[in-house]
Amino acid sequence: MKSDNILKVTRAAEWFWLAMTIAFTLGTVWIIFNEGFEENKFLPAIPVLSGLWYAIRRIFRKRLERDLGK
Repeated sequence: MKSDNILKVTRAAEWFWLAMTIAFTLGTVWIIFNEGFEENKFLPAIPVLSGLWYAIRRIFRKRLERDLGK
């Protein structure tokens, strides 16, 4: 794959995980607000994990851009 295509794919993956983090956060807040925290105390782990994936993708993209000289 060409370096431009690789960068496009990594940017798309980064935006995907950012969107999922926002969606999971909103969904988690809504569920906890409606059903209570005690029944769903492990639910906040999902947005945390997706946020972690976003951060990892961002770090890898920045490293790739630095290595490619862009």
